[in-house]
Amino acid sequence: MMTPGGIRLGTGALTTRGFLEADMERIASYMVKSVEITLRIQEKTGKKLVDFEKALPGDEEVQKLAAEVTAYAREFSIPGV
Repeated sequence: MMTPGGIRLGTGALTTRGFLEADMERIASYMVKSVEITLRIQEKTGKKLVDFEKALPGDEEVQKLAAEVTAYAREFSIPGV
């Protein structure tokens, strides 16, 4: 069973890519949405990681959030790449 107790966010890496305060707020909203989705899925599957992972591929909210985050992240360059 895996139950993380926190989230580490490398703000230095984000500011290097041009993220501003409003972007940090948007990232925080993505994190809140992720936690909400996780709790909803865990209500159905329990807390075993293996069961949780099985529920992810078919979940529409997970797919929608992943697409939104990916599109947003592509707006920012990666230095040196």
